[in-house]
Amino acid sequence: MRKPRIAFLGLGAMGAPMAGRLALAGFAVRGWNRSPGRGEALAKRGVVMAPSPAEAVRGADVVVTMLSDGRALDAVLGGKKGLLAGLAPGALVIEMSTAGRAAARRAAKRVARAKGRFVDAPVSGTVGPAERGELVAMVGGSAADVRDAEVVLGAMCRRIIHAGDVGQGQALKVLLNGIGAHHFVAFASMLVLGERAGLAREVLVDAFTSGAFASPSYVGKKAKVLARDFTPEFSLALALKDATLNLELQDEVGLPLDVLRAIARVLESAVASGLGDEDLYAVEKWFAARPTRAVKPRRGSPVKRPR
Repeated sequence: MRKPRIAFLGLGAMGAPMAGRLALAGFAVRGWNRSPGRGEALAKRGVVMAPSPAEAVRGADVVVTMLSDGRALDAVLGGKKGLLAGLAPGALVIEMSTAGRAAARRAAKRVARAKGRFVDAPVSGTVGPAERGELVAMVGGSAADVRDAEVVLGAMCRRIIHAGDVGQGQALKVLLNGIGAHHFVAFASMLVLGERAGLAREVLVDAFTSGAFASPSYVGKKAKVLARDFTPEFSLALALKDATLNLELQDEVGLPLDVLRAIARVLESAVASGLGDEDLYAVEKWFAARPTRAVKPRRGSPVKRPR
């Protein structure tokens, strides 16, 4: 059977290698990006660039969006040159950004009014996995639409998890990123605390990446952390955006989680200090910049016991 024709909107750090994977897999791909010039390297792989979202999606069977957030998705959908203006009836829109559940459900309604179909499929993984086709997609949508989406997702992802109806892929991704926020903030804060306690950086990183609580995210960052290389693979500003989406989900379901809220405040302060464009592990710098101060020794339990 003929492979579906694909439009790919959003060719940033993640979108460009993802679109490249689709072209490498033999799909006909038309691309669009808000900032011009992003598609020059992709053109060598056979991706044809379009001047607007409407032109990119015209005649496409599948439209993939990989944008910065829900507001960017709303903007790309609408207008005379927007996605919906060129969408063919029955075409499938696969929203792969981390935009949040509310944004996905809002977009799905707009796509349905344009006679299209919609699944949300945010991905776990950074630029390296995107280049290798090793992302993990968390998908929300009907069983039939998810099956059709898998034909395209399979070229970019090593694992596809069907989380439920539209929006549930986003919910699952937001939860996964909540765990990730705990991980990298814990790693960075304990690294700074350990160095203040006189432990060598190499010793700390070795223990963190090989001990009982080691995770792939720690191991993958080992060399960069040792070198204090904070060039972004995933920026601290984006980590704050994802933490904010988690807070929105907490509010939506009525379950406030104090630890994640405290983490979000740390990220907000770190971004405000000028670290937003650096890698998320650069939150270490924020902890390291905190002044040393004398603290009275604690006596007894630091935790108040319930009466």
